[in-house]
Amino acid sequence: MYRILTEQNEIDKLVKSYFYIIDLPRALEYFGDIERHGYGSGPLEVQLSTYHEPNEEYYIGDRKVCFIGEPPAYDEDVMAVMEYNQFYNYLVIYSGKYLDEHPEDINKINNLMETIKNRLGI
Repeated sequence: MYRILTEQNEIDKLVKSYFYIIDLPRALEYFGDIERHGYGSGPLEVQLSTYHEPNEEYYIGDRKVCFIGEPPAYDEDVMAVMEYNQFYNYLVIYSGKYLDEHPEDINKINNLMETIKNRLGI
């Protein structure tokens, strides 16, 4: 059973851990692809609401995103559920950090972000 994170500092920590380990350009490609339902790496992943059907146990609702942390990244199974807008705001923040180190990828990242924005209907 997952513990649902509700404190903003806990949610920020999970999100930061996720973006620290993933390949950001690849994750952005997955988030923009309507055939994909998330992206993860080992014990940290993101699932879009399309990952589960409404009648399934772990369905998180319509137009939502779930960050998941599991051992060994966390001592217990945790998740943070958020609306598309909040998720997209995190993407903006971490894309900016990525571009600080990889300014040559600006066009690629901007195009991927626009695709995600369209997919999420933001």
